[in-house]
Amino acid sequence: MNKAKGCFITILTIFILVVFIFLCISLADLNGSGNSKDILFLGVDVREESNSFKGLTDTIIIYHISSWGKKDSLISIPRDTRVQLEEYGWNKINAAYKFGGEEMIKQEIYELTGIEIDRVMVINFNGFKEIIDILGGIEIVVEEPLHDELSGADFDPGTYIMSGEQALSFTRCRATARADIDRVDRQKYLLNEIMRQKFNFSMIKKAPQIIKVLNNETISDFTIWDFGSTGFVLLFSSKDINRITIPTKSAMIDDISYQIADEDEVKEFLSGYLK
Repeated sequence: MNKAKGCFITILTIFILVVFIFLCISLADLNGSGNSKDILFLGVDVREESNSFKGLTDTIIIYHISSWGKKDSLISIPRDTRVQLEEYGWNKINAAYKFGGEEMIKQEIYELTGIEIDRVMVINFNGFKEIIDILGGIEIVVEEPLHDELSGADFDPGTYIMSGEQALSFTRCRATARADIDRVDRQKYLLNEIMRQKFNFSMIKKAPQIIKVLNNETISDFTIWDFGSTGFVLLFSSKDINRITIPTKSAMIDDISYQIADEDEVKEFLSGYLK
């Protein structure tokens, strides 16, 4: 009995030591070097029967991991932002990924914001819902009535433990005064709540299920090291994150509704957050 107990303690000590070393290296890699890191999350508008990842990007959010001691930021780019795509002319930025994949949308984001994207993850609707359900739902405060047949949102003001289906409708609803701007605010809010509520040690036992969904319902250029190091940073971060949207103005051009962004204004606005 004593020998078995001693063996268990030794194994446990080695495991804790390995985790601690990995954590230290991860934190040094992402923050300690004084360099920030920018991860692009794209939600692709494809339906459950398809996982081609070739649709329009319904969600465009940059997770800016700041240098050590500074607040991280979730930065939204409205999907209707007007940009000029090479070979395709004037379009909404949500078409960049459909026409030119990761490289085109990364280039458009760089020209618009000055941000050089380090890693990209693309997730479809089904993957989003599955991850929320695996995590046991997410507590969300709805601040105004959301009733929208297009997105499926049907919420009165109040607090909800949302399933994956409900969370998807919450983040896709545009039936409010500011339409897409309100929607991207809800997307950042929900993503921040996932980080705040769910990124803890209890998540580790759900890792096999999450990894399966990531394999089937997402595409990314993440390495195993990227997943591990980013996960550790999220696990031990304060979760006190800036949630911002680039400045734009609404406009109708050729009977198409756009958000117009001035590149200089956007870069000046972001300069206080990109540290």
